[in-house]
Amino acid sequence: MYEKIWNQNKIAFGGDYNPEQWDEATWEEDMHLFRLAHIDTVTLNVFSWAMLQPDESTYDFTKLDRIMELVKKNGLKVVLATSTGAHPAWMAHRYPEILRTEFNGMKRKFGGRHNSCPNSPVYRMYSARLAEKLADYMARDRLEYELTAFASVSAS
Repeated sequence: MYEKIWNQNKIAFGGDYNPEQWDEATWEEDMHLFRLAHIDTVTLNVFSWAMLQPDESTYDFTKLDRIMELVKKNGLKVVLATSTGAHPAWMAHRYPEILRTEFNGMKRKFGGRHNSCPNSPVYRMYSARLAEKLADYMARDRLEYELTAFASVSAS
């Protein structure tokens, strides 16, 4: 059996929303435009790893807090991603083995999305750790958010 997570009599309408990639001054206007377009669901946090983990031992969810508060205030449902779609620069520099290797043997350089090797033990360790920290963060007094789903974005 399955549990119904979408208690609406309509299809969810929305898409990826990456507000951390631009100035916060535009966020309120985004909410206004979402209302005009009848958007009710946003996928957040897809490419936010560098923001959430600025170095090897630091996790910072303050900007994600502001984003989550804003979408909650505006009645949006959230599909929360794990942020593993793009690893941070510090990781690629310290652990170059996390970078993809092309079919012809060419090693990819840092930059771009989905550039991590899913077979790298280092990538797998850090991505699992980030997902755990994110789950812990959401479990602490944040159950009032309307999470529709939790999405893991792999490197494949």
